[in-house]
Amino acid sequence: MFKPELLAPAGSWDALVAAVQNGADAVYVGGRMFNARQYASNFDREELIRAVDYAHVRGVKVYVTVNTLIADNEISELVAYLKFLYETGVDAVIVQDLGVLRLARSVFPELNVHASTQMTLHNTPGVELVKASGVKRVVLAREMSLDEIKQAKQRTGVEVEVFVHGALCISYSGQCLMSSLIGGRSGNRGRCAQPCRLHYTLVDERGKILLEPEEVGKYLLSPRDLRLLHHIPELAEAGIDALKIEGRMKRPEYVATVTRIYRQALDRYAMAPYNFEITPEEDRQLLQIFNRDFTTGYFMGPPGADLMSYKRPNNRGIRLGRVVNYNRKKATMSIQLDERLNLGDGIEVWVSEGGRQGTVVDQILLAGNPVESGLPGQTVTVPVKGKVKPGDRVFKTHDALLMRQAQQSFTSPKELRKVNIAMKVRVKAGEPLRIIVEDTEGNKAVARTEFIAEEAINRPLTKETIRRQVQRLGNTPFNLATLEIKIDGNIMVPLSEINEARRKALHLLEQQRIMLKRPVAIPETLVAARLEEADSYRKDKEKRVQRKIMRLSAAVGNKKAALAAFEAGVDVVYVGADGLNGTPVLKVDDLQELAAKAESQGAQLVFALPRITKDKDLAVIAPFLQQAGKLNLGILATNLGTLKTVRDIGFSNIYADYSLNAFNSQALLWLQDNGVSQVTLSPELTLEQIERLAAEFNVEVVGHGALPLMISEHCVVGSVYGGFKEAQKCNQPCRGGEQFALKDRLGMLFPLVTDCFCRSHIFNPKELCLIEDLKPLYEAGVCTVRLELRKDSPDYVKKVAGFYRQEIDKLMENKNTYAPDPDAKETLVAMTAQGVTKGHLYRGVL
Repeated sequence: MFKPELLAPAGSWDALVAAVQNGADAVYVGGRMFNARQYASNFDREELIRAVDYAHVRGVKVYVTVNTLIADNEISELVAYLKFLYETGVDAVIVQDLGVLRLARSVFPELNVHASTQMTLHNTPGVELVKASGVKRVVLAREMSLDEIKQAKQRTGVEVEVFVHGALCISYSGQCLMSSLIGGRSGNRGRCAQPCRLHYTLVDERGKILLEPEEVGKYLLSPRDLRLLHHIPELAEAGIDALKIEGRMKRPEYVATVTRIYRQALDRYAMAPYNFEITPEEDRQLLQIFNRDFTTGYFMGPPGADLMSYKRPNNRGIRLGRVVNYNRKKATMSIQLDERLNLGDGIEVWVSEGGRQGTVVDQILLAGNPVESGLPGQTVTVPVKGKVKPGDRVFKTHDALLMRQAQQSFTSPKELRKVNIAMKVRVKAGEPLRIIVEDTEGNKAVARTEFIAEEAINRPLTKETIRRQVQRLGNTPFNLATLEIKIDGNIMVPLSEINEARRKALHLLEQQRIMLKRPVAIPETLVAARLEEADSYRKDKEKRVQRKIMRLSAAVGNKKAALAAFEAGVDVVYVGADGLNGTPVLKVDDLQELAAKAESQGAQLVFALPRITKDKDLAVIAPFLQQAGKLNLGILATNLGTLKTVRDIGFSNIYADYSLNAFNSQALLWLQDNGVSQVTLSPELTLEQIERLAAEFNVEVVGHGALPLMISEHCVVGSVYGGFKEAQKCNQPCRGGEQFALKDRLGMLFPLVTDCFCRSHIFNPKELCLIEDLKPLYEAGVCTVRLELRKDSPDYVKKVAGFYRQEIDKLMENKNTYAPDPDAKETLVAMTAQGVTKGHLYRGVL
């Protein structure tokens, strides 16, 4: 029977112990650097060593997250950190950055690498590509269905890990710039501020409210929590290697409870797969410990509105009952209970006026008498602050008994997690007593008493006496599976000596279990040689940095916009078939007309692939790729799967889009090694960082336009305005020409566009505008400046492109005396509804 690995989160030491003691097969932790949960407690180096040793003694694997984007000035520190992790004996590192992947495989080929969900791996070719780069396991995008997961596993054979419980991101992981561009706190650098959990209202492009928040809720971007507990049979039958619980920011009590319940369920399934079921109490405890309501996500197909927690972005708890009476003078309320209520529980009243009122229950009255608990069906009275009314719903958000049970698992000195051992005891006169212990992995330890056994005068040792002493393993991580005792003669050994030998033997076995996972240290000279080899491209740097001209490119959404861009003098036009107005506006035959136009203008046409391209989508774009090949067009690869697809077809002019998160020189080298000729850099880089990369590579920088903040498999418009719920059809309001936006609490309008695959694209209200910064970009070595205009009209494209064409031409004609035209900036600002920004060019990201 195949049994998936249960992988639990550990954002602190207590959470680590909670995960291990409650049955995790592996834990994932973050250090104090380079990890995507910088606001968790995390582990310093000494704590990491301790954590790895603690887990390995108990037979649990440790994966360390190194899953943020890395700047070039951090690479030396990263290499030292990877060396430390390897020599500490971690079982794998989890990475997002393609540069980190390249360094890990080049400098530390002995270190196992897992591809983070931040790599946005959502199709089979993408999985194949990272497997070929040395990745042992992939953490697939949470937007993949069971059938898609099965296909990726069966076709690639790589280890597959999927999230089964916890918080969901509304955006594809690794593709969200919302926190970054709004507040400078980048999710790609581990500092997401979660603006998706705030209030948003659906409006039209002018700000008119289309759906009152009271009708559906204020939290239009806040998903429910994932729960796949009931689908363990399907997960196991699909051959999924690891089931992952989200929650490095959660309390250890949460980790303990969720891990314990999934462990119980997995063990039951392994014992009786045909009678598998989840108990009501397990469901109740999962709801109680934390939930925003639960969803199966995309596991069973598109969930529509059933994905979302529109009414509340934080813990709901479980429904306790309703208020049946309120005594204003006594400040008490009476509740008819649906669930048990205990002293110390936290409750919350969803009051009719003023939101929610929370309190900790310090008194419970039943028929006027104090009690410690109230049972379902009873009516109890409890103190309350604030005004409540009969009929108000009451929820239990904190269960004191459940929390105490969870805390006991990681605070008690008595271990729940035990490793089976075999023990032998040998003793005869004239020799010390020996204790031999051996685990199931073949580790063996021997300890001897200081005392030399001698003939007994009164009470010789018996097997039962020895058994009582050596089986005292209560506070150790070991369980005595078998015991063999051999006594030669009537022997006497002090019991204290036997106890000390037992302690020594177990300590030696612990050390063996630790050292078994500790590899031999890699010499610094070997690390330096491997790093030099990885950086060997720098030797001919001087031959590669000469820049004479700056080109202008534009990414547009349809044929008419592409023609407008060519007429405005754009050098490179990217056009795709994903149709950001909800229809596939570009046709295969359009490519020939556009290619002819490009040739007549002395320009270049590049076919842009969809940013998200599931396996079924690859069939949709296949005719476009065939035509692009015939016309010898360039290709804009937008994810790892499309990169492998076009590389395998044989395209030689491949551009990498900024969705591939190229943030450092090693990432650019990885892309170059995989067939890319030019890279559009991450919009999160500063001018100084851009300059370092442009000195060695052909790079493009986005210079103007509304940047997409996130792309989501969830259709926001269809779910709240089109009536789309699970198993129901959407009435497709996006196809009627109406324009949509999300209005935040500050009144900013975030343009909201749907593509032909029914995915949502949310754009920054402020447009990026670097027309004043063309000279610094040119001096930094940037070879192409891109206008990001995919959702804009042909007229708008032509006007914006015209201004940038004019300024770039002036700059190229007279580089020394060029000064930007202030009227161009003013006109561009006037053309935008909500103003402009320079993005991260000068301020960077946290």
